[in-house]
Amino acid sequence: MKFDIVLNQVLILFIILGIGYAGGRFRILDSNGTKKLSEVLLYICSPMLVLSSFFIEYSREHLINIIWIIAFSVVTFIIAIYLSKLIYGRFNEKTAVVLRYTAIFSNCGYMGLPLMKAVFGDEGAFYGAFYVVIFQVFLWSYGYIMFGSRDTKINTIKRVLSSPSIIAVFAGTIVFLFRIPIPATIERAIEAVGDMTMPLSMLIVGGVISTASLPSLFNDWRVYLSSFVRLIFMPILAFFISRLAGVPPLPASITVTSLAMPVAANTTIFSEMFDKDSVFASKCVAVSSLLSIITAPVIIGWVASYV
Repeated sequence: MKFDIVLNQVLILFIILGIGYAGGRFRILDSNGTKKLSEVLLYICSPMLVLSSFFIEYSREHLINIIWIIAFSVVTFIIAIYLSKLIYGRFNEKTAVVLRYTAIFSNCGYMGLPLMKAVFGDEGAFYGAFYVVIFQVFLWSYGYIMFGSRDTKINTIKRVLSSPSIIAVFAGTIVFLFRIPIPATIERAIEAVGDMTMPLSMLIVGGVISTASLPSLFNDWRVYLSSFVRLIFMPILAFFISRLAGVPPLPASITVTSLAMPVAANTTIFSEMFDKDSVFASKCVAVSSLLSIITAPVIIGWVASYV
């Protein structure tokens, strides 16, 4: 049953991606449009989705599962960092850093959180928000530094703490722990804006893909290696580790779902900023997003059967 839910949800993502692609081809969704939509997604919709996930009843079980999510996600990030060095150590510098980044960072926020909410309900999005916290910490510290920026510790901390999703988690945690009542009208408004995250992210991906020649997306074997590591190897490895370590089913499923998402969209942004292979980075994002239509329902449906 959950396999069907995941499959239908991913097909919805694919259809919206196709709409975004058509919008790009007809010049309705040009580069300026996708850039502005990305800002709306980053600063408004995604934080609202994170915040809305905290509108859930307080319980001791929730706190225990939060600890499991944080601990297990930190472990998976550390493992991914070392495995990425092992797998991609022999590639040239400009390509290796992109490939390593694709192995470590997934699109767990824009695609992952809406999918978790659809498959696992409000609890799924709630726990997923804490995975996003760890993601943001590693992204704006290790991820930023690995591309070549040797920053001060103070600047790194500021960058992490000023992330919109992190701020939303802080606000949501206060609401959750102190059981602050939120008026129904405000709650529904926040949820409505947060629910825009998934369709908006797919419109953006479709618009970006439309700027490239489709044959050029699929003629590089390294893109398929990156997609295999990101979409199949990492989530399956995390699943078996979770079973060996005795991680409770729901926290394990949320973490594996996050890892089963395609390459993080900001791979291209960092590549452009630090003069790496941004064209190759765009291919990795696009192809992994397309291939996830096949891989995500299989892996998430399989993992969800244990919940």
